[in-house]
Amino acid sequence: ALVLLYVVPLPPSVWQALSSRQVATEIDQIAGLETVWRPLALSPAGGWQTLASLFAPLAVLLFAFQLSRDDLYRMLPVLIGLGALSGLFGLMQAAGGVDGSLYFYRITNKGSAVGLFANRNHAATLLVCLFPMLAVFATVRTGVRDRQKVRQLVAAAIAIVLVPLILVTGSRSGLLTSVLGLLGAAALYRHPPADRALRRGQAKFQIRTAPLIAIVAVAGLGFLTVFFARAEAIDRMFAAASDGDNRNNFWAISNGLFQVYFPWGIGPGSFADAFKIAEPTDFLVPTYLNRAHNDWIETLVAFGLPGLLIMVSYGYYYVRRSYAMWRKMDGPRRSVIFARMAGIALAIIAVASLSDYPLRTPTLMCIFALLMIWFNDADRQAESASSSSNK
Repeated sequence: ALVLLYVVPLPPSVWQALSSRQVATEIDQIAGLETVWRPLALSPAGGWQTLASLFAPLAVLLFAFQLSRDDLYRMLPVLIGLGALSGLFGLMQAAGGVDGSLYFYRITNKGSAVGLFANRNHAATLLVCLFPMLAVFATVRTGVRDRQKVRQLVAAAIAIVLVPLILVTGSRSGLLTSVLGLLGAAALYRHPPADRALRRGQAKFQIRTAPLIAIVAVAGLGFLTVFFARAEAIDRMFAAASDGDNRNNFWAISNGLFQVYFPWGIGPGSFADAFKIAEPTDFLVPTYLNRAHNDWIETLVAFGLPGLLIMVSYGYYYVRRSYAMWRKMDGPRRSVIFARMAGIALAIIAVASLSDYPLRTPTLMCIFALLMIWFNDADRQAESASSSSNK
């Protein structure tokens, strides 16, 4: 709704009265376009593109609202599978080299394990979010002991492989947020109790997990040893900032844009064009800056005071609700487990947004929407019949 307000054309008398639009108003006067109706967004086309991009997470929200609680929880293996698929493509990209044929975008981080994304940081953010998801996947009881062991084995195998995959992405933010992801997974994981509620499966499906876990651990350590030499994230962590990765300067200039265009901001989808107005001459290169590489700052620049109020109010809501989920709600209840997991994943995305823009990608937008559903689902008291056995 806020984005829509920024793309609706306004009368010239209203638009030109805004002090933050003086530069554009002067251009209109010189070009003889004083009577043209314009929206608040400095780049109307970018504003409409931003509005169109929001229909992907909106579709997820509308779809998720129609699902039963059990079906909603079944989306967790889907997300884990999606992340594992992206990691698998990243592994093949790292093995194929800079000129490999598995990169899906013309502008991308060649030589890095970007997976299904174009940006190494976005790929790493999804991989880090898998840590708390895997902890919940291994914790939630299935009712069958052997099936529970399989889930634990699968979760352990993916978690072991995730560590070297995040290292070879070359993402420094992924390396840092992985600490948050691992701590969150440790806080979430609870070994399912071996009580009578867990029945044994048929004999032909029974497995011994200890030898398999040992095999997976050895294979994972071998994988880690082979690829640790290619841990680009560690190399970049201690390397000096290059001219193309000078985020501190980007943020300083973006902060200036926030002050100039306060209180309404430049509008959604307008950052690249607005940055050119304030861009210093020593920043002029053949490429352009598409984002502020800090989504918190860019949201302030784009939406000004309304954006600030939304972020502050939701930040307060997030902290208050997280406190209630961890301190006051029934921990073993499945809806609470999923809500806590979603809260940790949301925190990972929020921290990753301090140095990049993961929520500008359709995939992470949709995952974020589903996380929001889980995060706000713990208050529902009615459980379906199949859910009651998992309390």
